[in-house]
Amino acid sequence: MDRIVRLAVIVSCAVIPMATISAKVTVSEVSPPSNTVLLDFGNNQSYRGISTPSPDIHGNFWNSVWAGAFNSPLTNAAGGVTTMGLDFHASAGTDYYNGPSGATQNPSACVIDMAALGYLGINEAVYDYYVNSAFQIQGLDPTKVYSLTFFGSHKYSDSDYTTYSICSDASYSRVVTSISLYVQSPGNPGAHNSNKVATISGISPQNNGIIYIKFQGTNNNPDVGGYLNCMQIVELMPTNAPSAPPKLVNPSQ
Repeated sequence: MDRIVRLAVIVSCAVIPMATISAKVTVSEVSPPSNTVLLDFGNNQSYRGISTPSPDIHGNFWNSVWAGAFNSPLTNAAGGVTTMGLDFHASAGTDYYNGPSGATQNPSACVIDMAALGYLGINEAVYDYYVNSAFQIQGLDPTKVYSLTFFGSHKYSDSDYTTYSICSDASYSRVVTSISLYVQSPGNPGAHNSNKVATISGISPQNNGIIYIKFQGTNNNPDVGGYLNCMQIVELMPTNAPSAPPKLVNPSQ
């Protein structure tokens, strides 16, 4: 039986237009949160990738993952070991080129709004990316709900935006809900996303403790152009409200 329920931030369980998911994330001066897991897609072993330092400049711990091995156990942002693991099912590739650092093979060249991206605003974390992939987050508690925040950024892509989908099965064929994010500016493909994230909240894993996730490009060519640079997983309170920052704030308010 499908276990993904209580989709709090999804509008009609469909792809949300980009204008509705633009968000600013602010990080309070607090200790690293134990209910948050930070994932950097790409590491020192992936193609032209780099691992994110742990702790980072804010004192948060990261998991730099890649498709060449089962990534387990994951640590939370406070540095504690969790029951979680990440396993890739499929990947179309990984690189840094034309990401936030452009053609410069150095994470210090990344151009992002660190304040807007909150915990995800770390150069090494946004620097590299995976393309059109499917993966599992394992070891979750089926009795709890989670929030997933995605950051994708790339320039000169065949697709202006990437769709991140939550699936209910290991074949990734049954999509429960999706959300989309511009990875580059429409009409200006040379401008990569530097300050926007996409969040799906209130996700409950399957009975086996797994959330199945896939992402891909959508508009010009559905076979290419989907990017994921980094993401965060937050275990929510019983009220489905985050117990710790980052806090999503509408920049228009």
